[in-house]
Amino acid sequence: MELGDVFDKLGSTLLYAVIALIGGIVIVGALVFFLKKEKFADFQKYAAGISIGFAIAAVIAMSYLKGLDTEFMGEGKALLFWPIMAEIIVVIVGALAMLICGIFSKKAAKIAGLVTVAGALGGFIAIMVQMAKYYGDVAADYPQANLVGMIVSAVVFMLVTVGIFFLGKKADLSDTRALVYGAVAIALSFALSYAKFFEMPQGGSVTFASLLPLMIYCCMFGTRRGVIVCLIYGVLQAVQDPWILHPMQFLLDYPLAFGMIGISGIFIERNVFKFKGGAVVGFLLGGIIAVCLRYTCHVLSGVFAFADWADLDTYGTAAAYSLAYNSFAFIDMVVALAAGVMLFGSKAFIDQMNRSSGRATVKTNGEQTVLNDSDDDFEAQVFTGESDGNDTTPDEH
Repeated sequence: MELGDVFDKLGSTLLYAVIALIGGIVIVGALVFFLKKEKFADFQKYAAGISIGFAIAAVIAMSYLKGLDTEFMGEGKALLFWPIMAEIIVVIVGALAMLICGIFSKKAAKIAGLVTVAGALGGFIAIMVQMAKYYGDVAADYPQANLVGMIVSAVVFMLVTVGIFFLGKKADLSDTRALVYGAVAIALSFALSYAKFFEMPQGGSVTFASLLPLMIYCCMFGTRRGVIVCLIYGVLQAVQDPWILHPMQFLLDYPLAFGMIGISGIFIERNVFKFKGGAVVGFLLGGIIAVCLRYTCHVLSGVFAFADWADLDTYGTAAAYSLAYNSFAFIDMVVALAAGVMLFGSKAFIDQMNRSSGRATVKTNGEQTVLNDSDDDFEAQVFTGESDGNDTTPDEH
């Protein structure tokens, strides 16, 4: 059996393992909740630890196999895989440095953050230069590709990404809790992205709600932090499923496309829907906007970079083919949104989400006000929930 086959079979095994893990957690959680309710909080911690451990083990195993695979699959994949892995390591080491420095002083953490950003930016530029050397001759290899279209599209979505970032509320990017949960969200999403229902021939797949951890993170910690975490995740996706023709196409299909997921928590962050069930509405609307923006990135990439692969006999134009081909993004998001609605429909989940993100809840006259105690710049948010009294004592966290 070839190494690539081992990689694919392990991915299929992960799908069944994720389904079994979630099913087991739900069943055991229900039993604990109804038969031993006082132990349910402890069960949640154990379930989170098991899930995170599973995600980290899956990421390490699949990344190791992918690294071995590049040694047998030619120079191009190795050229892409190892520099990106080096970039991810820089980000991980930088995040750890920020956490350690944060123990001593906030200023030291910010300095470590600036050094990390500088190192990551330098590494990213190096990746783009290397990629341009290997993948730059688009006209010779892909006569239907449109380099100008790729460049314009990438620049436009860079501006959109910046706009989304500044649309979010001001937040401390070196906050310890946000860093830890960001790493956890990336690990969980990356592990779930290997659990695929099906995979498209030129890149793209429908996964087991792989984007949900990122979307929840955006709702918990805000749009600015969310955009950064989603951009990092997008770069990491290029390691898992590399379909690269040109640096501009790489930007469109990976960091920029997945960076759009960062907007999914904007309505919850901005407290737009204050009525009962507003959290579900905000989550759904934010997710729909996020997937539409991601879909647009993929469609533009398909039109300007992958036109040579278009089935013109069936679809007539590269644009029509790209619109149809990339519709997998909506199916992938429907799975994530369906799972997310079940979570955001639970008042207990929202309470737990607020505690985990460092926000206390205060209940008054049926209205649940969420107050942030870890970031003074993150203003109060309101989720509506049921209350049986005038309890104004903040939840412990």
